Amino acid sequence: MKKKRSLRIGIISLVLIALVTYFWADALIDSLFDYRSPLAQDPPVAGQAAGSPLTRRVVLVLVDALREDTSLDPQVMPFLTRLRQSAAWATMHSRTPSYSAPGWTTILTGAWPDINDSQPANPPDEENVRTFTQDDIFAAAQRAGLQTAVSGYFWFEDMLANSGIDAGFYTPHEDNSADQDVMEAVMPWLEDPAYQLVLVHLDQVDYAGHYQGGPQHPNWNAAAARVDAMLTDIAGVLDLQQDTLLIFSDHGQIDQGGHGGHEAVTLVEPFVMLGAGVIPGHYADIAMTDIAPTVAALLGTSLPASNQGRALTDMLRLPAGQSAADFDQALLAQQNNLLHSYQTSLGFDSSVQPLITSVADTAALMDALRAGRLQQERLPRLILAALLVIVLVIFVVPRWKHENGWLLLGAALNLGIVNLLYGVIANKAYSLSALTSASDLILSLALYCGIGFAVAWLVSMLLTGSLMRNKTEVVHNTFTLTFLTLCLLALPILWNFYRNGLLITWTLPEFASMYFAFLCVLQSLFVALFGLLFSSVAALLCFVTSKGKK
Repeated sequence: MKKKRSLRIGIISLVLIALVTYFWADALIDSLFDYRSPLAQDPPVAGQAAGSPLTRRVVLVLVDALREDTSLDPQVMPFLTRLRQSAAWATMHSRTPSYSAPGWTTILTGAWPDINDSQPANPPDEENVRTFTQDDIFAAAQRAGLQTAVSGYFWFEDMLANSGIDAGFYTPHEDNSADQDVMEAVMPWLEDPAYQLVLVHLDQVDYAGHYQGGPQHPNWNAAAARVDAMLTDIAGVLDLQQDTLLIFSDHGQIDQGGHGGHEAVTLVEPFVMLGAGVIPGHYADIAMTDIAPTVAALLGTSLPASNQGRALTDMLRLPAGQSAADFDQALLAQQNNLLHSYQTSLGFDSSVQPLITSVADTAALMDALRAGRLQQERLPRLILAALLVIVLVIFVVPRWKHENGWLLLGAALNLGIVNLLYGVIANKAYSLSALTSASDLILSLALYCGIGFAVAWLVSMLLTGSLMRNKTEVVHNTFTLTFLTLCLLALPILWNFYRNGLLITWTLPEFASMYFAFLCVLQSLFVALFGLLFSSVAALLCFVTSKGKK
């Protein structure tokens, strides 16, 4: 009777764990798409122009996913290599998440993903492309009465719906033919100097990374070479004595193909600027947030209100009577407004504000505010996580038997096999870069968990000698193996809960720990299911055997 009751409790517990982990994993992914910046409902107000225009117009060429090393290869991109000789160029750095949507938003608003209110992950479908809630360079151009144009992927149409775009072409495709269509649409606007801010988005390098073998495949270099030829056409119709051309990327791509995570190669991009108002040379590293204020400086428009970057005045040839100090003053005014809005949005008193002398000051103060708010939230989560660990210990220790040591070894073997298959055999990254699609991740992880559980179960049963004894021992040890595996998986899950909470809320999480915990939640689902399956089969065998003996 006692064993039957334990069996029922075990089955009910595993069913509940499977249900909880399923809905938790689903909610965690949804929260990634649903994230809203603290400034979403109350964005800062735009300030005044930073100075007079330095150029007739600015043309931005965004080469999606172009890695810096590829851009520096003269065999692949000879024209871009030659352009650098008469350009200001530097290595550009971005932040996680290294997806297109947050990258584009960072470029156009000058604000990092936790502030700019973009979706941290790319929109799941065309119905859920988020329109900018924060000020951007196209909105600033509209306020200044400038003509603007955009040619590129169709997300831009919805993203910039409120930014006053005068002319636009938006394609739903990503390959070479799509880029040719983008070029065909934009060339008349590039030939017409009436359009003073133009964005050209070329996507085929990213397409090659995702669908044609990744950066190590010849298709990648071939796509980059075709883009290089398109850069030739763009530069050829511009008067770089009067116009300014900026060429950059939104993120890199890991060797396996993919991005979104924290890998260094996904967070480093090329930046090349040439033409009117530019002092050629190789400069120190810049941040992705520096593009928007630099465009504002070139066009003489106001800084985007949520901007967190700096105008690259060291690269700019300023006219007589205008100095970098003028931009600094405008920047400090904008930074004060941003800090005030951020303080208010987090619920802190903004009546007394510290003195700001640089962008670095603002960043440090915002980091301190974020840390203060997180500390308030993490303390109760730490207490709860510690209590749950104590509960696990209380649950396990009184029931500990000598042979449970072998079952714990089996649980560790299970997780070791899963991670071997995931990280080594399949060569998948422990980051958002591996999240190419939900179905691919779920199916592959289910397969790895199935293999891992089967091997661990067989080894555990042999080590404990369960197969040689009463078959009910197999059922009991299968449940024990399952729960010990779940206990091991609970540790990184609880750590992430302490650091980031149950779901993504008002601030972006530490994506490395969040993704690993997400994998553990998914593994918990599959371990519970395989534990139910193996326990049920073992129980059925026990039942059949007992009937046969009668």
